[in-house]
Amino acid sequence: MAGVLIGQTEFKRQVDAGIHPLTYSMFVPVFFINIGLQANGRELGEQLAFTVALVLVAIVAKAAGCGVCARLFGFTTEESIRVGVGMISRGEVGLIVAGYGLANGLIGREIFSASVIMVLVTTMITPPLLRLVFPHRPGAEVVVEEAVAALPGVFEQTS
Repeated sequence: MAGVLIGQTEFKRQVDAGIHPLTYSMFVPVFFINIGLQANGRELGEQLAFTVALVLVAIVAKAAGCGVCARLFGFTTEESIRVGVGMISRGEVGLIVAGYGLANGLIGREIFSASVIMVLVTTMITPPLLRLVFPHRPGAEVVVEEAVAALPGVFEQTS
């Protein structure tokens, strides 16, 4: 609640600048280490088929669901595919939900471990797939550099 309220004030940048180093140097690594320690890859031997199915369903459902919605809201087919592929990654939210389920006895350690594998695979597969759907265009780096230079105060120029 405090984050939402502060995010609407002029102090947002100051608070974010103060919290960001602490968050990413301490809390985020501790969170990922904690999740990793709870997962057990050895338990996946019996659940290998489930894990593979979970990963495939996660990829297809996210890509198709987001892609179809993008298409329904006016994006071109190419843009919709890009939106769908860009949304495949599951990240921290999947880990938080799986951790909550494990901590409260809603899921077993096998399903938790399969969920961690699913998050890892979807996170790692997204960048290569994005490279496939966003073909390299010569000169694109120059456009990005010009766009960054046009944003004063957001990115500092280094010599």
